Amino acid sequence: MNKRVIQMAIALFITILFLTICTLAASPESYGLKESSSPLSIKMQNDLDLLVFLSPQYANDMEIVASVNNYANTVKSDIGWKTKILTLTQDQNDYKKIDEIIETYYTEFEIKACIIVGEDTDTALGGENNYMKKPSTIPWETIGYESSYEISENGIVCKPYEINICISLLYPTSDKDFNTKKAQIINAFNKFSNKRNIKLNKEILVFESSDLNTNSKDIYKEIDNLADLFYTQDPTDTEIKQSITSSYSMYFVHGHSNPSGTDISAGKNGWFSADYVDQIDTPFFGADGCYVGGWWSNEPNTKTLTPSISSIWYGEKIFTSNNILVMALGLLSQNGLSTQVSFIENSVPDLLNGKTLAESIIGDTHLGDTIIFGDPTFHFDI
Repeated sequence: MNKRVIQMAIALFITILFLTICTLAASPESYGLKESSSPLSIKMQNDLDLLVFLSPQYANDMEIVASVNNYANTVKSDIGWKTKILTLTQDQNDYKKIDEIIETYYTEFEIKACIIVGEDTDTALGGENNYMKKPSTIPWETIGYESSYEISENGIVCKPYEINICISLLYPTSDKDFNTKKAQIINAFNKFSNKRNIKLNKEILVFESSDLNTNSKDIYKEIDNLADLFYTQDPTDTEIKQSITSSYSMYFVHGHSNPSGTDISAGKNGWFSADYVDQIDTPFFGADGCYVGGWWSNEPNTKTLTPSISSIWYGEKIFTSNNILVMALGLLSQNGLSTQVSFIENSVPDLLNGKTLAESIIGDTHLGDTIIFGDPTFHFDI
């Protein structure tokens, strides 16, 4: 072999090595994230739609990983989405670092949704009032890093934001024992895998308090153009209990709320407890009001999102309900602006036309106080 051939070979090797180093430095894997062994979670995928983050507490649990892999394969068969599972280390467990990871993947693949698994995941504070805390997923839903959202002394500012990625939480109650929380996560993914092909029966129930429905009443009633709406203003406790005996495509409650329930009657005789969620025969549940997307804490105002305690709160019902696959919790019908910013106006019509929850949210501007718990790939068969 002559000298010139050897020089050309060496030059080619150096070029390839340089390009490889540059590619790795710019890739999501440069954050040091571990990957699962899922066949759908291979490097250099041509496309990618869904990220599943496992918090440090659950990152190395193979039974949880297996349930997520099964879910990923089911989603691939159902809607063609590809999934990658990422496990967070303690060093990465900062909501701003998680935001950087999500945005890096989004830049390369235009991710549609992320499921954040584990209540020990560092999450931004959306607000607090004494022992009530609520998370904010706005840093993860928007694109542009910290420039895309506004932070105040009390947490992420709740205002209209354009949603680029659907973020869903699976956060068990913090003070439960590990095996209970692990079983809840596994059962939730199994539920998401087994309960597909949900037929749209177009029956939608709305319970709403007249105490605060000046604008929202008309917004909810617009659903009647798309489905059979059962709208009741100021329902009684009897009407609430009777509703649980029927099946609905969607079930909404709107009133003065806390994490444990919603007062849906101006006469104070229609309290909807979050425990009722376990009894409703519906795949989709929405609670509209303050702090419905949060939980109770042992700590009063701390300016940080402190852990949840074993008190009734809406978000845990994604684990305890046999029927509900996804929940939207927050200011679902709020508007009064020059453009539509409510979940009811922007997302519900797309859901009723067969889009996935993620697709119904992406690209819309929502009031930044809606938290999704459950399966972002949920969709109706129409």
